[in-house]
Amino acid sequence: MPALTRVIVLIEKTAGYALGFLALITFSEAILRYGFSTHIPDAFVLGQMMQGIAICWGIATATYADRHITVDILYTFGSDTMRRWFDVVGYTVNLGFMAAFGYAITFKVFDILEAGEISNDLAIPLWTGYTLASVGIVAALIMAAIRWWMVVVQLQRGQPQHG
Repeated sequence: MPALTRVIVLIEKTAGYALGFLALITFSEAILRYGFSTHIPDAFVLGQMMQGIAICWGIATATYADRHITVDILYTFGSDTMRRWFDVVGYTVNLGFMAAFGYAITFKVFDILEAGEISNDLAIPLWTGYTLASVGIVAALIMAAIRWWMVVVQLQRGQPQHG
C-alpha cells in the first residue's frame, strides 16, 4: 500500500514537527524568562497546543504501527487460538476507544469554538489547536480501523511494513 505508507509518513512528520515546535518554544521561553526577564507572548498556550497536537498525532502513528506498550506474557506462551482471541478483542477495544475519543474531542472543539475562547496576549483562538489535535485523533481512528481490518478480517499478524 504505497499510498497508505505516504499517509503514515505524513502523520509521523506532523507529530514530529509539533514536537519540535514545542521544544523550540519551551527552550526559547526558558532562555528569555530566566536570562532576560521577558517572555514570548502566549508561549504557554502555544506550547499546550503543540503538545496536544504532537500527542494526538503520535497516537495515530502508534496505532497503525502497533507500537503500543504491551504486556505479552500470556500472548507469547498462549496457543494460536488464544493469540487470535487476544488480537480480536484487543484491536476491537482499541477501535472502540478511538471512536469514543474522536467523538468526544470533536465535540470539545465545537464547545470551545462556540465559547469563543482566546489566549490572553495575542488573542489566538483556542479552537485552532484543538481542531488540529482532534484531526490527529480522527487519523488515529482511521488507523485503528485499518489495523482492525488487517488483523481481524484479513488475519494478518505482526507489525505492518512501511517506511
